Amino acid sequence: MLLLLIFCLYVGSLNAVIYDCFSGKPATKSQIKLYIERNNTQYCLIAVKPCDPYEGRRIDGSCNNLHYPSIGMIRTPTIRILSPYFSANYEPKPAKDGSPLPPVRYLRTQILSEGRANDLHTTQLLSYYTLFAQNDVNTIHDIVNYVVNTTYCCTPRGKTNYICAPNKIPVDDPVHRYSGVSCQNLTKPQTFQYFGCADFGTTPWTRITFATSVFDLSAVYGNALGVIDKLRTYRKGLLKVEIDNGKIFPPGNPSQDVLSTLCMNEPPREKRCHLYQPNGVLGSNLITIIYYRQHNYIAKILAEMNPCWNDEKIFRTAADINVAMAMQIYFYELLPVLLGRRNLIRENVISWSGGFRDLYKGLKPQVFDEFTYANRWFHTIQDDELKLYDKHGYYLRSEPIVNFTTRTGYLPLDNNIDEIFQGSFRQLGGRFDQTVDYDMAERILGGLQYAFDGPMADLAKGRLMGMQPYVKYREFCARKPYRTFESLRDVMSEERIFRMSEEYKSVEDIDLMAAMWAENLVPGGRVPYTVYCLMVTQLKRVLASDRHWYERPNRPNAFTMRQLQAIRKVKIAGSLCNLAESVTKIQPNAFYAISPYNPLTDCHSPEIGKIDLSPWKDYTCDVQPCGW
Repeated sequence: MLLLLIFCLYVGSLNAVIYDCFSGKPATKSQIKLYIERNNTQYCLIAVKPCDPYEGRRIDGSCNNLHYPSIGMIRTPTIRILSPYFSANYEPKPAKDGSPLPPVRYLRTQILSEGRANDLHTTQLLSYYTLFAQNDVNTIHDIVNYVVNTTYCCTPRGKTNYICAPNKIPVDDPVHRYSGVSCQNLTKPQTFQYFGCADFGTTPWTRITFATSVFDLSAVYGNALGVIDKLRTYRKGLLKVEIDNGKIFPPGNPSQDVLSTLCMNEPPREKRCHLYQPNGVLGSNLITIIYYRQHNYIAKILAEMNPCWNDEKIFRTAADINVAMAMQIYFYELLPVLLGRRNLIRENVISWSGGFRDLYKGLKPQVFDEFTYANRWFHTIQDDELKLYDKHGYYLRSEPIVNFTTRTGYLPLDNNIDEIFQGSFRQLGGRFDQTVDYDMAERILGGLQYAFDGPMADLAKGRLMGMQPYVKYREFCARKPYRTFESLRDVMSEERIFRMSEEYKSVEDIDLMAAMWAENLVPGGRVPYTVYCLMVTQLKRVLASDRHWYERPNRPNAFTMRQLQAIRKVKIAGSLCNLAESVTKIQPNAFYAISPYNPLTDCHSPEIGKIDLSPWKDYTCDVQPCGW
């Protein structure tokens, strides 16, 4: 009872309501007592300060939906397009006839070939931004679990741990028959049941997420309670920064302990590690740094332009603009490359007119597990070679990109971050085909693990997440039944259908990821049919569930038409010109390769798409006294 009293007093001091993370409803006294006894309040309960319907977006994701204030925050549930598909105790389903499904490593090597090929039309920057956007609504806590916390699943100890789900390597594996690698570590997804916030067997299997559920630059501003207070200077709307070798970075973590920093820097020179931002895959890390810098770029201009604004107004406005720019680039510049502009207009995911639009329907802001899962298909387009260029465009050297996962300390040394930025828009991206680059297939975790097949793990995670058979998703997407292998002819080639019939006994056994590897690309786009369908389903929900979506004219603190039009003109090229120090020339459409139709252009050109902040000029400041 003493713990319950202390907990309630703490919450009362915040003037907050305690919500049960699983249900999204105010927690009862009995629930609070139970979670205190289980010592898992940090996972099962979350505090929400009273909502104000007229305030703007909250950094922690709360109050986006006024009827369910906690939904959309960290530690709240994901949802499913199709219900989870499990055997007893949430174990993966066998084949339709009751026999085991083919081993995941065997399937991966049979269906998804290894090899390097470049797409002649797109750049490496496309994969960087794709991963960055996906990570805005997803976290790597499951990866951290099997890479850092539970690394023993291939040992006898792992047989006694429910969370372990290692992948066996066949004895005749084409790569590992002589390497000595017979098993690769993996754990099950972390769920509300795993953390004791829901009961096994009597509640739906539900993933817990440690990211906010809307696109809000949570990798930049943080999503854990209180992080933003540690990032702000509380002066002129600015975020704290550190200068390392003349380069601007978010605050660093002075600890060199790998477990606390999740950095795998190489001593003795590599020391920098983000304290509050994720130290993850290189491409996503680069874009996070750009948007962190961009907040202060915007705030400084707003402060100079509107001297009567206080710190809070500058900070909130700068963050609102920053998020809007990120989403304008994602929805209107990047997604058309992947999904097809005409397709997106037809689906009403993007606007054809350029004006305001309001598709908000009051849905709960949540992320479909299938969206997170479909994004793992993009492992197949990642070029495993990192090419570095100097500021004049001269090629310098190549490195395996997987070697730089979590190595934030590499970036400030020498001219590394400049040369990587230069390579991001000069280097061709991976080809959109049915192969995967070698390192993605054999050592995607780089220095974190000796050997790891990323796509194999993706396929295994589909089973562990209880994804329904592939044909069920085809039926959802196409609105027609798929009963035989031959019925797949509208989405697969004859050769791929033959391969599926060779590996699976029934068309109803086909794994979702395996089929997405085998599918044809959607007309007008660069992704397979089902990847397209699952992504569009989530994007539509974003527009129907984010009360603060930047295109809405009726949201709190909505943009004016002039301000929205300024956002409409931004491009990723403009952000790189402003914030990647060495970039003085870049192609206007930087997700596309340099060509006669998309030439290198001076950063001062209006074609580059820099943000014009003049529409945010507050003319009342001209007649008010200055002050902070």
